[in-house]
Amino acid sequence: MGSARLLGRDKEIGSLEKGKCADLFLVRADRLELVGAMFDPKSVLGTVGLKGAVDYTIVNGEVAVENGHLARIDEEKLSREAGEQVKKYLGR
Repeated sequence: MGSARLLGRDKEIGSLEKGKCADLFLVRADRLELVGAMFDPKSVLGTVGLKGAVDYTIVNGEVAVENGHLARIDEEKLSREAGEQVKKYLGR
């Protein structure tokens, strides 16, 4: 039994096709921390773990993370603005 069916959500998830949700993430297998882990790909995240951002995330069929960065947000600008707010809060 597929996990979507087990969760009672096989009408909306469980396969990639028009009209269904498409939430998934992708991780490049050629990362240094994953060397050798691909001999048992089912256990990679549970036994090896993943440090850092995933490479791609798709939520509701739209790319949210691309090449490890948020796709719809200027991360550098947001980081600068957040840093300024922290300085302001700390009175610096």
